[in-house]
Amino acid sequence: MINKVKNTNNRITGLYLVIVFIAFGVFAKIVKVQQFSVAINTSSQPRYFTVEAPRGNIIADDGALLAISMPLYDVRLDMSVMNKTLFNSDVTELSVLLAQLFENKTPAEYELFLRNSKEAKKNKYILLQNKVTHNELNALKKMPILKLGQNKGGLIAEQRPNREKPFGLLAQRTVGVLRGVNPVGIERAFNQTLSGVDGIHLKRKIAKGIWVPQDAESNRLPRAGNNVVTTINTDMQDVAEKALENTLINNNADWGCVVLMEVATGEVKVIANLKKQEDGSVRENFNYAMAKHVSPGSTFKLASVIAGLEDGFFKVEDSVRIYGGKFTFYDRVMIDSKLEVYDNITIKNAFINSSNVGISRIIFDNYKSNPTAFTDRIYKMGLSTPLELELPFPNNLKSPIPNKGGWSGVTLPWMSIGYEMQLTPIHMLTFYNAIANQGKMVKPIFTSAISRDGQIIEKHATQVINPAICSKSTIKTVIPLLIGVVEEGTARNIRTSNYLIAGKTGTTVINFNNRAEGEEKEYQASFAGFFPADNPRYSCIVVINNPRENGHYGGSVAAPIFKELADKVYASDMSIHKALQQSDVMVSLPKVKHGHVEDANNVLANFDINRIVSDEQWMVASTTKTQVSLEVRKIERDLRNGNMPDLRGMAIQDAIYLLESYGLVVEITGSGSVQSQSISKGNRFFKGSLIKLELA
Repeated sequence: MINKVKNTNNRITGLYLVIVFIAFGVFAKIVKVQQFSVAINTSSQPRYFTVEAPRGNIIADDGALLAISMPLYDVRLDMSVMNKTLFNSDVTELSVLLAQLFENKTPAEYELFLRNSKEAKKNKYILLQNKVTHNELNALKKMPILKLGQNKGGLIAEQRPNREKPFGLLAQRTVGVLRGVNPVGIERAFNQTLSGVDGIHLKRKIAKGIWVPQDAESNRLPRAGNNVVTTINTDMQDVAEKALENTLINNNADWGCVVLMEVATGEVKVIANLKKQEDGSVRENFNYAMAKHVSPGSTFKLASVIAGLEDGFFKVEDSVRIYGGKFTFYDRVMIDSKLEVYDNITIKNAFINSSNVGISRIIFDNYKSNPTAFTDRIYKMGLSTPLELELPFPNNLKSPIPNKGGWSGVTLPWMSIGYEMQLTPIHMLTFYNAIANQGKMVKPIFTSAISRDGQIIEKHATQVINPAICSKSTIKTVIPLLIGVVEEGTARNIRTSNYLIAGKTGTTVINFNNRAEGEEKEYQASFAGFFPADNPRYSCIVVINNPRENGHYGGSVAAPIFKELADKVYASDMSIHKALQQSDVMVSLPKVKHGHVEDANNVLANFDINRIVSDEQWMVASTTKTQVSLEVRKIERDLRNGNMPDLRGMAIQDAIYLLESYGLVVEITGSGSVQSQSISKGNRFFKGSLIKLELA
């Protein structure tokens, strides 16, 4: 009895000590957490994970998708929840369907993989396939076993973010990319708009680093971002990029850019930037149009002429002495690209033929005592003011200030022809667009709207930078000069009879200031202009940097790209074409070949043409301004009598039919109607006779 009581006391004491030990451990843990800020380990507990929202789409002006979020999924299988009997009965069929869907294993290989995974100890989170598309996932959800869902079929799909560009590299730098370091383009500028609202999903941990999604009422689906509708036209962009690529390769140039803009709205329809790589390929990896600050060269001469006209210093009909195309300003010699034999030319001809000496002399002579007046004019025209565009880009504009920062006596003449400064191509285009827009300068825009679920929720309006960069009378004066450049000047090679082009060539020496002695010159070819010149709808600039082969002038290198793109736009945009006037419509009746009356009458009747028709089978046709007469031609009477009739003017098919009907052998040369015959009119013929007909 005593031993029994003793054992009971020992047990009670032991239990007490265990409880005290546990309590002490709990107390120590509490103290540790409270006093030393040590977090409680809940790593194995279910917790919520963020589900990244799909980004909105970036859309072209015609609705084509330039960038779209196409979800991909990593698909895993929880083999432990699959009913063994059901698995054994359906695994063969499932294996066949998986092999057909993914085409990376045979049905036998898939079946072996599934059976081994089912029997393995760690069979709760088996990777089936990475980067599964939404359509492939839907197909998986219809397959045997897997169609039972996660809890019974074991199908686990985890979404992963994925951004696709259906048009590949088209307008790559403008569409942009969002990345940790240096994001660019629309993706960066409209990141907040394109970003949606992230969702949350409950997951539980089944192994180290492995979390399995769980159904929960508090799970929240992500909401996709809004769409950005751009102004880019995919067809025009494609033409520009192909033309630019061919030029870079054919001329062995370093890089090039093309920008096409709507005159009235400022909408940028094309912005292409390509660079020739060391391996000879061409890619877009820098936005030269917006971020490359270079000397504009002779395209700037338009601003110089406008400044002098606005200040009343000269008229374009005035003469300027160019000294044969070579003139010295202080210690520096100005030379025209082509030395001329003449001494005096008009300012108009100096501009059309891009005379450096001519333009620099009229600016230097009139502004040398007050160069600030010239630079103020340039400032008022917006060429010294940064463009605050939608897409972020560096502002490294350089425009000389008189008597400051290296200004010298030669700065003014060289500035007048586009040196001594740095502008971006799109800045220069904005200026030319203002000329086409009757002086109104509008900001280039790359997006037209924000949309969601097919509905426009925000429109982007045209923004006016300057309502008038110069007077209307000056605009009226300089546009014929720009037309003259194409019609008879340095860009006459792109002249077309279909529509008028106005523009200016530029050929700049890019290593002008830093060229070593004996080093060859490096050039930049450019062309800026607009079309149709008599009713401008589009403006465009082309810049080609350092062409080494097949020419380096703006007219021969850059202008043809402008022309190719302009032709495409002209052909596709019917609003550019002038409406047909009554004088353009056919007013004369058609000329009808001699021949069969019924055939000719049927054609004329279909066009409701006034006509006089004979009752005979064959006719001679005559046409006046008001009607067509099908007069009697008694040609078969002569044939029946064995006499050759006059066949001239007959359609060849009718002549052959008649002659062969009377047994003659016909030999023809040429095409068209009968012009001459080897058996003359009235001569006798016999069956089997050869007659040669010459057609015209």
